[in-house]
Amino acid sequence: MPVIVTQPLGRPPTFAELQALAGKHDVQITGDASAGSFHHPDPRQPKVQGDYAFDSNGDIHGKFSGQVLGKLAGSFMFTAGKAEIIINEKPFLLPEAVLQSTVAVVLKDFCAKFPAV
Repeated sequence: MPVIVTQPLGRPPTFAELQALAGKHDVQITGDASAGSFHHPDPRQPKVQGDYAFDSNGDIHGKFSGQVLGKLAGSFMFTAGKAEIIINEKPFLLPEAVLQSTVAVVLKDFCAKFPAV
């Protein structure tokens, strides 16, 4: 059963804003303002990797995977008014409640950076 975390989002971030945020977390983006991929620079121990696409209206969606006490994988979507992360694969030893609350805190912090204009 997937873990779904949503938070209010004023507006989706722009590509330039995502690039700046990724740089602060040692995540590299390969692509442009329409689509691409992202990854942590150490291929032996990827903290995160995935792909993204911008829709014509500015919405962003994509898939991700990473290593956090085991494999973590899912999808994300950022639209005006809502950010959503769906985790389809989680580490066996990580309790769902801990995962959900941790992701909720991080997503809330992310969303606060992009208020409505």
